[in-house]
Amino acid sequence: MGSRMTGKWYLLFGLQMIWGVQALYAQSACTGTIRDAQTHFPLYPATVQNRTAGVYALTNPDGSFAVIARPGDTIWIAFLGYETDTLVMTQNMAHHPVEIELKPLTHRLQPVVVHGGLNPYQIDSIQRMQLFGAYLSRASQPLAGTYTPSGFGIVLSPFTYFSRKQRSLRKFRRMFEAYEQAERKKYYQSLQLQILAEKYSPEHITELTGLKGDSLQLFLHAMPPDTSFLLQAPQDAVDMYIRQQYQKFLHQKKND
Repeated sequence: MGSRMTGKWYLLFGLQMIWGVQALYAQSACTGTIRDAQTHFPLYPATVQNRTAGVYALTNPDGSFAVIARPGDTIWIAFLGYETDTLVMTQNMAHHPVEIELKPLTHRLQPVVVHGGLNPYQIDSIQRMQLFGAYLSRASQPLAGTYTPSGFGIVLSPFTYFSRKQRSLRKFRRMFEAYEQAERKKYYQSLQLQILAEKYSPEHITELTGLKGDSLQLFLHAMPPDTSFLLQAPQDAVDMYIRQQYQKFLHQKKND
């Protein structure tokens, strides 16, 4: 009796597996190519998320992709440094690949704007994590056989770890980390330039010294500021520094 019940259970389990696979393959797929709108070069690895079904895909090196989708599903397409795009799956798209072109981002972060204690770079970084977090977590899964703390996370078999999909995920993670580092550096450099421009502006130097026109330009050229000091010093200390530089400038002109 026990063996008969066990046999029936295995049969039912096998049928359920077959039905599941049939149901999976019965779903249509959204296929297509993602390119740069300006250069028309393929974008790799761009991310394709079926937000309705909760599945995802990455483009291949030629920009092509395929993601499980049914008519009515909402699909997000994104690539680092580009505007995101959204499309709704249609019956026609199940039979014809789509051509998608993403535009490079053109906005520039404004260093002085702060929302809720976060600067513009931090806000953008959080938004990128929300958009790409699922890909980053999948890219962080270690290879089976490597050291991981007991009971921690998911490990991948060598076959899966070295698959094209996992290689693309790891490539995306490296791109993401490099992009974040570049964006952070660019933001703080622009912030420093803005601080320097405000503390050592030609208009402010004119107010303190009376220099204008060619004399002002000659002063700016002959007396380059100590940028590290300007970035750290309060404005009253900077004003004293400007006056001292002005006296040196007058002394140099007299000797010339």
